[in-house]
Amino acid sequence: MTCIDPLPCEEFSPVKMLVALDLLFGVLVAGLGQAQAGPWLFTADEKKSKIDLKVTLDLGIAKESDSDSTKVEGTMIAELSPDAPPVETIHITSGDFRSTKSKLRLSYSLGPFGLFGNAKFSMSDLSIRIDPGDTGDTGEEAELDEEGNFTQEDNTPTLRGLVSYDVNALGNESQGEIDFSDPEQFPEDQQAEAFTIEGQLTWDGDQPVLKFDFEIEQEVETEEFEGITVLILASGTLVARGERLAGSPLLAIAPTGDSQLRLAWEAGDYILEAAAEPTFAEPEPIELADGQAEHIIKPSVDYPHRFFRLRRQ
Repeated sequence: MTCIDPLPCEEFSPVKMLVALDLLFGVLVAGLGQAQAGPWLFTADEKKSKIDLKVTLDLGIAKESDSDSTKVEGTMIAELSPDAPPVETIHITSGDFRSTKSKLRLSYSLGPFGLFGNAKFSMSDLSIRIDPGDTGDTGEEAELDEEGNFTQEDNTPTLRGLVSYDVNALGNESQGEIDFSDPEQFPEDQQAEAFTIEGQLTWDGDQPVLKFDFEIEQEVETEEFEGITVLILASGTLVARGERLAGSPLLAIAPTGDSQLRLAWEAGDYILEAAAEPTFAEPEPIELADGQAEHIIKPSVDYPHRFFRLRRQ
């Protein structure tokens, strides 16, 4: 988009690319908006979001399952590229979702008529987190189809919560608590498996709405449950509405009418850079004074193509 008058114009791309052709043929200015990913904060709709927790106790000779459900609250951050419709790619970079129910309760009668014993569990402060970190816990960005559907694979979740248990099975009795937040209680080979997010991004006016289904599995074997393997399945649906986070500063580029170019922006602590290539592999900083909000430059035949970007210090 070319902004002829950068002062009243409000719709500027976060990064503007300028092409200045040979002055013998006049100056042709094209403000080209490079597709930029913009961060959005999505807040879960508690009425439409839920987690179904199913836990199976495997004694080898018998299996018993019980389940409980809860509504969900929490947030996640997703990068949309471009950050306005039509969006081409999405990358969910973090998430923290928590049960709205104070405790999830599960009870078991093991074997025929409880022949092998019984067990009771309660889980408080259940949450599912996806952290960006250095371990690559979130998958790669995913492309959206025409309906906004996408699939983001290889997301490694962290299940958190405090589990109280009372188990009387196979002649063993045990009571106590297990803190899922304590990595020492769960070695790496017992962490939750990476899961796939299958979702859809739609728009309600200018507000994005993100919906996706998930299924997370984790297998637990501990000394407290000798002879019992615990299989955890957390599945559900999340529906969240987005609000734009602070993104890149906005830069406007327009001709001044005297064979010069005017770059304008809202005053702030920024760094203005020029480059011969859009990758900015070798950026050239342009010195700015405190409070400066515009810069005038004259295209040169020595630089037939110049690219400019504005970024925060």
